[in-house]
Amino acid sequence: MSEAKLDLIAKLLAKAESTTPEEAEALTEHAERLMVKYGIEQARLDARRAQIGQTREEIIQERMLFTGVYARDIRELGGNVAFALGSIRPMQAEHPGGGMILYFVGFTSDVHQAKILTASLQVQAMVAMRAWWAGQRELYRRHSESEKRRARSGFIRGFGIGASQRLRESRRVIIEESSTGTDVVLASRRDQVDTFFNDIPHVRARARQGADLSAFTHGHRSGRDANTGGKSLTAGRGLPR
Repeated sequence: MSEAKLDLIAKLLAKAESTTPEEAEALTEHAERLMVKYGIEQARLDARRAQIGQTREEIIQERMLFTGVYARDIRELGGNVAFALGSIRPMQAEHPGGGMILYFVGFTSDVHQAKILTASLQVQAMVAMRAWWAGQRELYRRHSESEKRRARSGFIRGFGIGASQRLRESRRVIIEESSTGTDVVLASRRDQVDTFFNDIPHVRARARQGADLSAFTHGHRSGRDANTGGKSLTAGRGLPR
């Protein structure tokens, strides 16, 4: 994917973080569809390069570090994004100095777009969670602090799964609308990543505690609807604890 295309996607997502919820929904979905289309274009280009003996795009491994109370939830969101994009494999680790690490393993252009989308959805998920919590705080008034945190965590986890399902469905539709053989090209690309990924040592992540069902459901709905970009990050950095 060219720098110009990456820049366009980044601008769409940046605007989604600082506009009305209605416009944010359209901008985020537009950016995701562009990512999928550009990913298909790159896969076809790489397949043609292989046929004539030219150098193909490199498979790389890059990481994102998440910190704070909801670091584990955001890392899970990023992993869901990776799976939804189809040709990226996520790998999790914990940072010795604190925080959660997510590794993206895939072709260079795919990894770059996954990192851009994850960073934007991180902002959007936090904004959506804060707005939801403002309306739910009184309902949790008699709950313990750990239960309140679990509820907010559940919202973010639900948001991530909802957003990834929307992205997965969008990808399926675009592939069906593409030319014959696209699914074969993408399958070959995924198989190459799997081969690379299987040679990397893996560490089993710790099991997650069950989420607050109500909070998870609200987050899931918010993630699927993409009504998550009403404010910019600078409009409210502080998160409830």
